[in-house]
Amino acid sequence: MIVNADSGDILYSKNARLKLPPASTTKLMTVLVALDKLGWEASVVISKKAADAPSSRGGFGQGVRYKSRDLIVASLVASSNDAAIALAEAAAGSESKFAETMNQYAKKIGMKDTCFVNATGLTDKRKKQYTTAYDLSLLMRHASKNPEIDHIMAVTYANIRGSDGKTISIKSHNKMLWRTPHFVIGKTGWTFASRHTFVGTDYSPDKKITFAMLSSQNPWIDIKRLALFGLLLYQTH
Repeated sequence: MIVNADSGDILYSKNARLKLPPASTTKLMTVLVALDKLGWEASVVISKKAADAPSSRGGFGQGVRYKSRDLIVASLVASSNDAAIALAEAAAGSESKFAETMNQYAKKIGMKDTCFVNATGLTDKRKKQYTTAYDLSLLMRHASKNPEIDHIMAVTYANIRGSDGKTISIKSHNKMLWRTPHFVIGKTGWTFASRHTFVGTDYSPDKKITFAMLSSQNPWIDIKRLALFGLLLYQTH
């Protein structure tokens, strides 16, 4: 799915309403809901469940306090599952209750073919967690209205320090941030079930397009193609 990021006009779509696993693109919704409930400066304690989350994780220690801002950065930049679960628990008391709020938020912004069951995007064996390229493009356009979220998605490296005084260093999973002229911000995702997923925005001097893809086998090639194709479509519309 490729859309004009400002107007929302559809420039291109292929199977854009097909329901597929979102993987860690889920964390974009996690961050939006957590920010709405907690703000940037809330103090969040890492639970055992969060600390024991499967990879990818940032290495946030059980019982350590972090600012919600730092956990938001870790969720978006390094796709940290421990950070996402900690935000969910702090905002709603449990990850399952948080997922209910995510679904309410999704409906509010028009994501009619999306269902979340967790805050991480990890595979749901019941296959009840899904989204579409169309819905992801809506999510990214909505998230990009917040300039701080846009800024965070452009971060390549970050250092985070908690109440234990230890510094955690993270690196972005988005390889497009090191590639010019196709500097594309966004949120990556991958699981065995979903394959590679991505939703992002290409900010070039002469265009601003948002695009989303699900179930890719060659993500960086596909993202580059979407950026190039989006430029051509943008110029002809």
